[in-house]
Amino acid sequence: AYETSFMDMEWMRQINGLPVAADKMDGYHVIKGEVIERGSEDYEYLLTRRKNKATRTINWQQAKDYCQWLGNLTVLPFDLPTEAQWEYVARNRGEKRYYATNNGYLQYRNGQYFNPNTGYYIDYTDDEVNAGTSTEDQIGQWPANPLGIYGMSNNISEWTNDWYSPDYYQESPELNPQGPKTGEEKVMRDGLGTMTIGRVPNKIEEDKYYSSNSFRCSLQQQTPAIAKN
Repeated sequence: AYETSFMDMEWMRQINGLPVAADKMDGYHVIKGEVIERGSEDYEYLLTRRKNKATRTINWQQAKDYCQWLGNLTVLPFDLPTEAQWEYVARNRGEKRYYATNNGYLQYRNGQYFNPNTGYYIDYTDDEVNAGTSTEDQIGQWPANPLGIYGMSNNISEWTNDWYSPDYYQESPELNPQGPKTGEEKVMRDGLGTMTIGRVPNKIEEDKYYSSNSFRCSLQQQTPAIAKN
């Protein structure tokens, strides 16, 4: 599973004759109904400054379309991950991990974390920093989790395939839950300071592109049996 960069999305959209996935701005304000034009000064800025950042999405369908396009291109079953798949990977195959970092903790610069198992605060060096308080400067900025997956605790909310229901897991299948069959909102995982078990509903259509809304694609073959929480 990998998080999609701005450049990855731009290649897909350009190949398919779609506009750039970014709003046109007038200073700090979005110009409603307009997007950045290819070849413009704003476009060149995106290519040089944001090409390796997580791609922005204005709705769930954009994320879904990219993963399915990638599947058609590679002849591999790519799709958005289910919520259960996302959490299974974030928690290192279902372990009780607080965050999807290399050690299960968020280690901010000039900080420390509390280990509830020992009851002590843990100090660390700048070389051991594994998270930031804002979105990543680039994909892969922080160390991967034990499975080698990057960016699952990077303050960027990610779309999953599932419709949202607050009580779904009270009655869901024990293995490989796929989410409710219908709904009005989709489940997003990760986000600002969110633990591996944190989940939020999000409307499927936003009013503009947000840098904190992105996604990752995952292969849907040879999936292990994934149990709900």
